[in-house]
Amino acid sequence: MKPAISSKKHRSPETDAILLRSQKVLLKQWDELLRLRRCVLKGAAPDDIHDLRVASRRLRASVGLFAPLSGAGSIGGLKRNLRKLTRSLGGLRNIDEALLFFQSHAPLENAEDSRLGGVLAEMRTVELKRIHKVLKAFDHKQLDKSLHKIAKGLAADRIRVGDRRSLTTFFSEISVKLFQPILDLLASATDPEQRESRHALRIAIKKWRYFLEIMAPVLERDYGVELGLLKEYQTALGRMNDVAEFTRLCRNINLSAAEREHIEKILLAEDQLLLENFAGLAGCSPLTGTFEP
Repeated sequence: MKPAISSKKHRSPETDAILLRSQKVLLKQWDELLRLRRCVLKGAAPDDIHDLRVASRRLRASVGLFAPLSGAGSIGGLKRNLRKLTRSLGGLRNIDEALLFFQSHAPLENAEDSRLGGVLAEMRTVELKRIHKVLKAFDHKQLDKSLHKIAKGLAADRIRVGDRRSLTTFFSEISVKLFQPILDLLASATDPEQRESRHALRIAIKKWRYFLEIMAPVLERDYGVELGLLKEYQTALGRMNDVAEFTRLCRNINLSAAEREHIEKILLAEDQLLLENFAGLAGCSPLTGTFEP
């Protein structure tokens, strides 16, 4: 059963402080997303594209976390718009990462690699034009209203928590729910055949990391050690996922048999190395679901 609806005047000062910090975190993330959107429209630097994609995911996590506390009603449309933005940037991000990967993993004087680089550069130009259209059509004014409605609700009388204990209990229950998929997937993720498990684990770790990043300023806690380890796991799993994306990307490019064989050898060697590194990380530094509100 959910905690009874309480009046703001019956809330503790500590609860009000947590809710105020939650409000600030949400609006700060929204401002950062809008800033990065302007940066991508202006220059489309790879780092800005990556950061905008991450910002959209992090904001979606905050919306899902704080909306139930705000009485803001349905947020399905808001989350769908943010998810659409995230997905729209995926193709361009993969092309940028592929360009960096093949430049660093293959000699530039190799004609096969040089040709692939040229094709990827042409693909980036086309994809960038599409992204600009998506970003210009992004209805940030309507989303701004929705975000401010959630933020305003966090300070209103209809908060469904009565004191700090019920509020931190709410956050603790979310943390347990987010960590459970990680716990379920860790054992199988080091199996070379379990690519789907590693893919699911990467997503679950990402969600857990966003949660801790959000909670750190909200609860004024230092989760630096936990976040550092999560970043190692996310980086290792993310690189393996990148290799899979590069493989799919190259399959859609018209390459000669020799070119394709050359590229597949590079990707296979990288995938094997990354899996060995990930298995070592999982063995030496296992993840735990420790969360202290």
